[in-house]
Amino acid sequence: MTRARRKPMVAPKLFSEIDRYDEANSARLGLICIQERIPSGYTRWDREYNLDGRDARLTCISPGEYGGVPHGLDGDFATLLNVLYLEQGSPESGEVHTTAYQLIQRAGFPDSGQYYQSLQESLDRLKGATYTASESWRDHRQKRWTTVKFNIIEQIDSDTEGGTAFGVGTTLKIRLARPVVQSLRERYVKPLDLTFVMSLKRSLTRSLYRMLDAHRYDPANPQEPAAALRLPLLQWARECKLVEEVPARVRRNLESAHAELIDRGYLKSVTYEGRRAETIIVYEFGDLPATAPAPEPMIEVVPDSPVTEALRRRGVAHPVARRLVADFGENHVTVRLETFEAMIAAGYKARNPSALLVDVIKDQEGKYAALGTSALPAAVAPHARISKVVGDEDVDALSATLDTEFRALPPAEQAARAVTSVRMFIGKELREGHYRSLLRAVQAGDVDALELQREATRAAAELRLPEFAEGLRRAYSEP
Repeated sequence: MTRARRKPMVAPKLFSEIDRYDEANSARLGLICIQERIPSGYTRWDREYNLDGRDARLTCISPGEYGGVPHGLDGDFATLLNVLYLEQGSPESGEVHTTAYQLIQRAGFPDSGQYYQSLQESLDRLKGATYTASESWRDHRQKRWTTVKFNIIEQIDSDTEGGTAFGVGTTLKIRLARPVVQSLRERYVKPLDLTFVMSLKRSLTRSLYRMLDAHRYDPANPQEPAAALRLPLLQWARECKLVEEVPARVRRNLESAHAELIDRGYLKSVTYEGRRAETIIVYEFGDLPATAPAPEPMIEVVPDSPVTEALRRRGVAHPVARRLVADFGENHVTVRLETFEAMIAAGYKARNPSALLVDVIKDQEGKYAALGTSALPAAVAPHARISKVVGDEDVDALSATLDTEFRALPPAEQAARAVTSVRMFIGKELREGHYRSLLRAVQAGDVDALELQREATRAAAELRLPEFAEGLRRAYSEP
């Protein structure tokens, strides 16, 4: 029996400490209804706005068989997909490679059949719902409002252990909407306190937090959060996509979420001014320092170092580049960048160079750094200098710890992660049938998951991925 995971009680971070980001258009527009449950007939909403003195409109239409418009937990999973996309280097393809287990774990939910079913239903709704943003989608590069029509998820490829239901071993390849991908690649993002939002107990509170936090930023210049917001109550109900807009019911429906956000220190107070349809809701935030204006976010204020600029020139998203330099230091990143350049110069054909570069920099398992120079072509000799930066003993200790953590995962998740790693490196070199056969072999115990993952990363570092792919093709024919 799976025990429910207890949500950690964490305080909101100071603005300057936030190190995750979400796509700013999706967050500001509130694409997901914040209600945990909706009537089965709630399959469409239509909202009108005024942006910079011009009329704007946002519409959502969702097929009834998917359970109505996106709502509740859908917002948690949609946010996580944006975060994972940035963490994976913002590939041009717009694809996110993950597993059902990883999404459940990152969202802070129990490893249970109920949440795998909820995840599957959420992804179906995010793919099925069609949004039209008329003169309300910000083109960050051109500094103007545009019209776009999209589904949050364009395509879902999944491999399950049997049948169609998601489970611990389900692997996922999800392609995000082109407008969302473009915004993320152009770094039109807002800070996201992911640890705090995922620590909140109720889906309603998490959804309201995301809406409030998005409205604190100027959409044309998302640099600093407001200390307070004054919003017409009925307008706020419409922006939250609530089913009912009777003022007394709106107040009652939001009451529990307000109480949790005040208790956790994100809100200082929630007050109401006026009566009935003229009611104004006033939010005062409690997460800003009492002294002074909050510092601007790292992605806007701290000047980019030459190393950060070098990463950006190679396609790494701005927030990811800065985070890598902050986490690992310029020396480490420089050496790993040289390693990456040497691999490319030696003839390695990366399907997704920016994603490979991020992986080379973040590698702590020894899949690049721990290999001795004798195992590598001469062109990849800069790997040898990694041990001088990190230290051989540290690399061995890190590898041992990560191996132990990997072995502690459920066998189905080990299999899913190993096959996902192979897919990340060789992609379309294998057909889907090959991947299914390989996954079955790992699940049956014929192939060790950790050894398969190691072999894939060794093949990448030794510039022999074509040979590695050919070996898998011969061994695991399509069914």
